[in-house]
Amino acid sequence: MSGFFPLKYIENKSRILVNTPLYFFLFMLCTILSILAYYIQTKDEFAPAVILSVLWIFFWKNSKIEGKTLLLIASIFGFIHELLGVQYGYFTYINGVVGNVPIWILPGYGAIFWSAHNLCKIFEKQYSRSKWFNFTDHFVILSFILLILADFIFFDLTKNPLIISIKFIASFMLFRNLSLLRLAYFTGFFTLLNEIAGETLGTWSHPDFSLLSLIAGYVFLLWICLSIAEVKEARKAKYHEKDQLISYVSALKGLVNGEKGWTKREATAAFLMLFLYTLGLLGLIRV
Repeated sequence: MSGFFPLKYIENKSRILVNTPLYFFLFMLCTILSILAYYIQTKDEFAPAVILSVLWIFFWKNSKIEGKTLLLIASIFGFIHELLGVQYGYFTYINGVVGNVPIWILPGYGAIFWSAHNLCKIFEKQYSRSKWFNFTDHFVILSFILLILADFIFFDLTKNPLIISIKFIASFMLFRNLSLLRLAYFTGFFTLLNEIAGETLGTWSHPDFSLLSLIAGYVFLLWICLSIAEVKEARKAKYHEKDQLISYVSALKGLVNGEKGWTKREATAAFLMLFLYTLGLLGLIRV
């Protein structure tokens, strides 16, 4: 048994990293900034792809259905979104081997999105019983006011305020209770920090860079991931399905064939978000 001690030690240390909010935040912050800085200096997209792929696999092994769904769906949807976004001129990268999008975006999108979601989940799990936890609601209000002001003064909220406001409100209408709303906001907020870092450092650039619009997009993606995970959880309990790629495709179909429970508000918001993104892909509006 002593021969297995180093492996067991590494596994235990890894779990501490993933389940400790401060360590995890600092680890991801240093990783993301280092990769962005390396990519800017070298334009090498393959070394970051390897690093983020290893991180993606590590997160996968430390996740259950919800976390795995976030990793897989966010990576696939995110990469396709980036390809379409570059094609339609919504943003540009320094370079990229696939459609002018760097290959490290594929594992990176899922890993970063999973990180933002997991940071919020473990933070709430560890500190929700603390007396000061209710002050997080004050943080949401204050940060939201600052986001609006920053978006209005420094970014592009003024270019299309009506559609951006509709998109932002609709994205949060997808969630049914205060706990999920808080999770959605923090996930969108921390993912946005990565977006701002990349824009500021010059890794990518947006002609229209609205903070509220970006958060709304991340919140919509979170809802898609959580909805698919909800269907998969129900199917696993009923049919004992395994975590295979085909089961995720099948779960995606489950969103429209009655396997997911819908509220009228959720259905209206989902239709509105899909409608806005369809108009965006047709080039009729910029969202």
